[in-house]
Amino acid sequence: MDIIPRYGHLKTRSRAMAGYVNTQREPKKRPDIERLYSSLVSCADYLVFHDYYTVEELRLVTAHTCKKHLLCPFCARRRASKMVQKNLPKIETAMASQKALKPVMITLTVKNGENLRERFLHIRGAVKALMQRRRNAHKGQLHTEFSKVSGGIASYEITNHEENGWHPHVHMICLLTDWIDQKALSREWEEITGDSFIVDIRRIHPKDGGKGGVDIASGLLEVCKYSLKFQDLTLPDTWHAYNVLRTRRLVQGFGCLHGIEVPENLLDDPLEALPYLELAYQYKTNIQSYDLVKTTKVEI
Repeated sequence: MDIIPRYGHLKTRSRAMAGYVNTQREPKKRPDIERLYSSLVSCADYLVFHDYYTVEELRLVTAHTCKKHLLCPFCARRRASKMVQKNLPKIETAMASQKALKPVMITLTVKNGENLRERFLHIRGAVKALMQRRRNAHKGQLHTEFSKVSGGIASYEITNHEENGWHPHVHMICLLTDWIDQKALSREWEEITGDSFIVDIRRIHPKDGGKGGVDIASGLLEVCKYSLKFQDLTLPDTWHAYNVLRTRRLVQGFGCLHGIEVPENLLDDPLEALPYLELAYQYKTNIQSYDLVKTTKVEI
């Protein structure tokens, strides 16, 4: 199963992050840091899957998770998957009720900077201004290309690649009533931000050669993926980003997609009335991967 090596890689990074967090206890004793370290270091130590072999489906049904998705890539991965599961039906329902809606991916950026807090507040303020223009346009007060968005789900992503400074950007999956003029929206975005005109708009294409409908799930996964790109961040940078962003709302729905669900439980629901293999894995620090320690066949 390819997912086990991937989870092992994420768990290894999580333990490295826990080690760094542990160094932040001194010089003053910090009970909050101690609790955070304990939660991180033990996260996903033991995983139990149900392999429903008759329908070829694997579900993670038991695990301790720390739910610190800005520090723990394992929890970030699970959170993204669960958000897709919970919110995909909302998008599909909206598209079914309004056949003319056109799904696209929109990415908005601002200029890089050395101060993460300032850069994040800058792009958040710019997004709020763009949303306000959309609301005003729907009241007939002005024109904006963004008024063509019936609804969307937006998330902030933060990178700091090759010491070029903090690079916050926003990914959106949007449902359009009409195609957006990219150049016009770019001019609007530069007017709002004062430092960036980069607006990327991409259509979400059909899957399976057009026979399987529009691939909304892939677009939604792009939006709901990690808020921090862990592979681009050092452990100190990740810790800094966590402290800046941990109280911020990083995912939001608007318009016809208002009210998205953010999952509390990162585990999968078991399937009823199907036989399965129960597979128990334990993370082994010496090999930095998961080892299968028990297999139990359960017949219904």
